[in-house]
Amino acid sequence: MNTADRRVEIISILLAKRHITAKELAVEFNVTVRTIHNDIQALSFGFPIYTKQGSEGGIFIGEYYKPYMNTLTPYELKVLKEMYEQADGIHKRILFQILHKYGPENLVL
Repeated sequence: MNTADRRVEIISILLAKRHITAKELAVEFNVTVRTIHNDIQALSFGFPIYTKQGSEGGIFIGEYYKPYMNTLTPYELKVLKEMYEQADGIHKRILFQILHKYGPENLVL
């Protein structure tokens, strides 16, 4: 997974959990804690992400932050495209509709 994909997934995790530790993210992505700190620093320029030390600490995303969630992550898009390629009939048509509804505007199947 490249840096951009990892950072998108970090945002997705924070939106789902609202907080997590750097160590948990490092294990999840098989990178160092330092790499996670670099990612968080970069992400904090565009997202309401903050850190807190101590036993109740970790990485947090602002409770008020509710982005438009009708988009697919790069990994979700990849999996759905693979499913689309192997599907037929009604399943292929439904996957096509999902991909065009939630995928990028320039999606080519």
